[in-house]
Amino acid sequence: MYIDHIEIENFRTFRKSKITFCHANQDFVALGMPEPQLPNMNLLLANNGYGKTSLLKAIALAALGPAVGKSGIYPYHLIRRESGRKELERAVLTASFRAHEQDAAPASYLESCVEVIPEGDLEILEWTHGDSKLWHPVFTSGSDAFFMVGYGATRRVSKSNRMEQSGKSSPRAARVMGLFEDDYSLRPLNTWLPRYKESKQLIERYEKLEDENSSYENLVPLPFELDLRERYDQVVHLLNRLVGKTDWEFTGKQDHEGEYLYGKNGAEVPFPALSDGYRAFFGWLGDLLFHVCETCPSGKKLKENKGIVMVDEIDLHLHPQWQMTVLQTLAKEFPNIQFIVTSHSPLIVGSLEWMNIIVMKPGTKQSSTMKRIEWAVHGLDADQVLLTDFFKMKSTRAPGNKRTLKQLTLKARGGDTEAAKELLVQMSRGVETGK
Repeated sequence: MYIDHIEIENFRTFRKSKITFCHANQDFVALGMPEPQLPNMNLLLANNGYGKTSLLKAIALAALGPAVGKSGIYPYHLIRRESGRKELERAVLTASFRAHEQDAAPASYLESCVEVIPEGDLEILEWTHGDSKLWHPVFTSGSDAFFMVGYGATRRVSKSNRMEQSGKSSPRAARVMGLFEDDYSLRPLNTWLPRYKESKQLIERYEKLEDENSSYENLVPLPFELDLRERYDQVVHLLNRLVGKTDWEFTGKQDHEGEYLYGKNGAEVPFPALSDGYRAFFGWLGDLLFHVCETCPSGKKLKENKGIVMVDEIDLHLHPQWQMTVLQTLAKEFPNIQFIVTSHSPLIVGSLEWMNIIVMKPGTKQSSTMKRIEWAVHGLDADQVLLTDFFKMKSTRAPGNKRTLKQLTLKARGGDTEAAKELLVQMSRGVETGK
């Protein structure tokens, strides 16, 4: 499924606001805007405290539908607190989702209404739409319908011998628990990928026996779930494609402790020995590929899987070079996945088009509203992006240097030729001594 639009009322920083999202089946003509080059990508952009993470949480809760009340998600301060109100009012999340064949839903649209209800000092999640028949697959943990996964900004990879994932949440809610719990762990590659590789090797040995024995009727058939050869090859291919041309590359080898090795200039290093930045990025990709594998329908390639992937602070630990390409790579390698990500990076913004970008702006009474800004931003450099309405910065220069340049500019305008020369020098280099 894809989220089509959501209306948020009285939820954290939002008083009342509505927004429509990009996805592979979206009717952009009906929305009155051009179809972007990356129709499955959505970027949430705002200053700190304006609701980027809150919007991800709202989407996750609405997407759980009638299962939200028993999801195991603990609602903490989700209801908007506003000065002047004597009592808390309930928060309401009303969303429409576009279903597809993978969801086994009889209707093309699924409606969801989730309320966060105050009860004493606590808050309770309740689905109030009414008819839950269309949402029936959401109660089945093994179903590939309604695929959704979400990652918070504090994502980390735990050691393979002690997964710290909550046992109280439902399997579906567990995929988005990282948006609600800071200490929620990602699943390391070495806890699940070896099973796929072993299945591939087992199938290849079995096929060799078939070729060597004309009377292979006596061979015991392999169980269906072991036919995972193509999945392993697809995971390795996708991982290398997503990692791209970095210093380190995935080798597929494991050391004596079972940790996967990454290679660089002939050297091989286990995953825990990589830098924090590489571990954060590779670890997140490994967890994402696990969920894509587990939910991909039988007989389908991983790239054909459909659903929603949400990532808070997508540029976390990413070098600027990666920031410029990460969204295009994700969108193209998973063309049927709807991505909804947050960032503060002008490089991320410049890699997209305005249709992909949802901006949170200040509203009344310290609230936030969601909107799109029709500003041609794709291809601008970082400084140019920061001076657009997406960031509204007046200058990207250091404050002290900015004052100096202003003084020199005023003198140059008054006819001071020396000041004009100095202005050119100051604008072309840093103020400290050096090249």
